[in-house]
Amino acid sequence: MRTGFYTLLILLGMFWSVLVRADNLPAVSANVTHDAPIGRSISYYSERGGRLTLGQAINAYDHGAFTVSRSPVLSFGIGARPEWLHFSISNDETVAVKRRLSIDISWLDWIDVFIRRDGKTTATYHMGDRLPFDQRPIESRFFAFDQLFGPGRTDIFVRIATPDPMVVPIFLTTPNQDEVQSEFQSYSYGFLYGFLFALLIYNAMLYAGLRQKRYLLYAVYLGMFLLMNIAYTGHGFRWIWPDSTVWTQWAQPTLMVLYAASGLLFGLSFLDTRVHFPRLHKAVLGLIVGVGFLLLLTILLGDQRDALLLAFSFVCLFTVIMLALGVASVRASVRGASYFLLAAFAAMVGAALTALAVWGVIPFNEWTFRAADIGLMLDATLLALALTYQFRIGQVEKIRAEELARVDPLTGVNNRRAFTDVCGPVWHFAQRHNGHLSLILLDLDHFKRINDRYGHPCGDEILRTTAKILVQSIRDHDVLARWGGEEFILLLPETCLAEAAVLAERLRIAMVNHVVSYQGHQLGVTASFGVAERTTKHHVLEDLITTADYYLYQSKGLGRNRVSHP
Repeated sequence: MRTGFYTLLILLGMFWSVLVRADNLPAVSANVTHDAPIGRSISYYSERGGRLTLGQAINAYDHGAFTVSRSPVLSFGIGARPEWLHFSISNDETVAVKRRLSIDISWLDWIDVFIRRDGKTTATYHMGDRLPFDQRPIESRFFAFDQLFGPGRTDIFVRIATPDPMVVPIFLTTPNQDEVQSEFQSYSYGFLYGFLFALLIYNAMLYAGLRQKRYLLYAVYLGMFLLMNIAYTGHGFRWIWPDSTVWTQWAQPTLMVLYAASGLLFGLSFLDTRVHFPRLHKAVLGLIVGVGFLLLLTILLGDQRDALLLAFSFVCLFTVIMLALGVASVRASVRGASYFLLAAFAAMVGAALTALAVWGVIPFNEWTFRAADIGLMLDATLLALALTYQFRIGQVEKIRAEELARVDPLTGVNNRRAFTDVCGPVWHFAQRHNGHLSLILLDLDHFKRINDRYGHPCGDEILRTTAKILVQSIRDHDVLARWGGEEFILLLPETCLAEAAVLAERLRIAMVNHVVSYQGHQLGVTASFGVAERTTKHHVLEDLITTADYYLYQSKGLGRNRVSHP
């Protein structure tokens, strides 16, 4: 009984091994539409011990050495050995059909394609970043070619070699279907690039106007992302440097490092880590310098594989550091840190979705593959909002500080500086139109005696009460200020001397009738007033103040608690 069970297991195992052999994979039909990559219909074989010829690869395939892919997108990692791929295309119709085969990735160095029918090679294609762009069969940022598939089965062998991440999403479409998809991608990338470029220019202009370093760093960060994206999506090779195959090899690691470094520098500046986290600030700066040195070393040694490993590791570390900086800054209540944290989180989620799509964990499509682009666009938007928030708060604080600098903190009325600033235009208007303009200067009587007897807190309360009486008694366009000590000043536009004297008398009486209560004491306070009107003898505002001051001292000399004027 047990022997029979083991025999059954062995037979089932042999049957399964036959089913999963590469040469038993079903062919991909050329007669139906394929919206997803055809990776699960592909088998692969890694080169070991030197480059294989096509014949050797076919021999390995015939002997079952190829492994069946379990993912719609084949992924072999950075610096992988050259890989041979095999898949078959079947045409069930009686006439040949034209189809487009496309490897929708832009950074593979060498791609050799061999089309075989009836045991013979009928066509070959050679593509890759190591060849000038104009040698591609189709003008596309991806690696694509059109092929007529006759009735029956066509075998395709593909050899790929690259130190870059060997990610191979292969699509079988009609030329029209591929062109529609390309048009959609062009519009979407145009929107992305236009949006980010507008943000870049806007922040560069802000830096030019405000001279705040964080705006410049953010503009550089956006610029590095744009260049990096243009490089790894193939737009750069297609439109900007189509003949620079050497730069194409080094553009991706170089721009990735510059992107991450500029992002970290912006993060340090935005979160003011030099003040809030000085040790972390120095550590991140040291990391940037160290990675830059290692990248330069790999370039000098011509080691593209290590340069790519360094760049991808640094970008991964960059996302973690940005997230950690955001969390730490939110806990420390750093201004704008919540926006920064959300931005870092959006970028990380986008990168994770793209990685999961490439690895085949989630469906591979236009949206999942470009989730990293969407995440980074959200990242850029949230960081722009964070900068705007910081700018707005900074402006509010600046305005508040300016207001405080112009307001007497004890009484809440204008101080001497604010009075001078506000009254300058009023004075010039009165001079230009020969209008009435009067000024009242008042001084509290025996204020020093009150301070000495009851203390300065009592004197402060009397000053606040006096300011309140004055504010309640004047017009909206009159200008009131504390001139210094126990002196107050009033500028009265469109007011003649007689009207100003009447107002001064009314204020004097209001002061006499008001009693200040302080710690059980009922204190009466009086004031002496000097009033003057602008005349041709007054060339500047200071002349008018001097005249009013003269009559103020006249009131003091006549016994105080009175109004004096010409």
